[in-house]
Amino acid sequence: MRWKRDVPLALHARYGIGGPAARFGTPCSIVELRGAIESLSGGPYRVLGAGANVLVSDDGVVEPVFVLGGELDFVHAHADAIEAGAAARLPALVGMARRESRVGFSFLEAVPGTVGGGLRMNAGSREVWLWHRVQWVEAMTPEGEVVRLDPEDAGAGYRSVAIPESWVFVGGRFDAPEGDGTAIQEEHQTFRARKVGDQVYELPSIGSTWKNPGPQHGSAWEIVDRVGMRGARRGDAQIAQYHTNFIVNLGKARAEDVLALMIETRRRAHETLGVWLEPEICMWGFELAQLEQVGAK
Repeated sequence: MRWKRDVPLALHARYGIGGPAARFGTPCSIVELRGAIESLSGGPYRVLGAGANVLVSDDGVVEPVFVLGGELDFVHAHADAIEAGAAARLPALVGMARRESRVGFSFLEAVPGTVGGGLRMNAGSREVWLWHRVQWVEAMTPEGEVVRLDPEDAGAGYRSVAIPESWVFVGGRFDAPEGDGTAIQEEHQTFRARKVGDQVYELPSIGSTWKNPGPQHGSAWEIVDRVGMRGARRGDAQIAQYHTNFIVNLGKARAEDVLALMIETRRRAHETLGVWLEPEICMWGFELAQLEQVGAK
C-alpha cells in the first residue's frame, strides 16, 4: 500500500465537508493493513468508513487515515449466519439478508455507512443495535494481531462500544436465521418507508447530530425545536426544517458552520431546558476547546 499526501477528506465523507489528511491509505487486505500500521511505528491513526457520521474539521487531521477496501469488502451468507468484511456497506449486508430471507436486519434499512463503522458506532435504531446481531467480530490491534471478540467483550451501549479506538474492525459474523421470505420483505419495506419518511435524505448530512438525552427530556429533535433552532442557518449549513436533529449541507457548508450551529443549539438547550446535549456524530481534527463547547468526549 502506498501512502497519498494531503488528500481532502471531503471527497470521502458523506457530508462533503472536511480538510485534508496528511497521509491517506487504502489497505485492501489484512496483510496490507498490518503493514500500514507497522509503518507508523506506534503512532496514532484513524479509520474512515463511508464518512456517514463524521464531521471533519476544515483544517483536516494530522493523523494518517485508512479507508479499508479490497478483500475486506465482502458479504457471504451461511447457514443461520452472514459474514461481512468491515469495508462492506451496510446496505449490502441488509440487501443480502433481504434476498436470502434472513430474520433480524430490517432495523438497518436506509442506514448508510460500512460494517466496520456500524460496529464502531453500534448502528441501529433506539431499541435494536448491530451488536445485538453479532456472533463474533475480528479486529486488528496496534501490534498487528487479529483478535476475535464475542458480544460480551464489546461493552456495547447506545451508539458506543468499549473497544479501543486504535483497534481496527476487519469483519464479523452475524446471526441470520432463515425466515418467511414474504414477511421479511414486507417488514423491510415498512421499516424503510417509515425511516425515509421521517428523516432527511435529499441533502447531504451525517444523520442524527445529537444523542437522545433520555425519556425525561424527550427526543433530541424535540429539544432542538423547543429552543427555536429549527431552520437555523450558518453559511450553507442549516438545521433541517423537516427533522431538527439533522444539519444539512446546502452546497458549500464548512465544518465551522456546522460547529457554530451545534454550539448555539447546545447553549440554548442548557440555558432554556437545563439539558446538556451530547453529539452522536464523530468529530475529527477539532481543538479541545471546540469539542468541549459541544460536549464531545
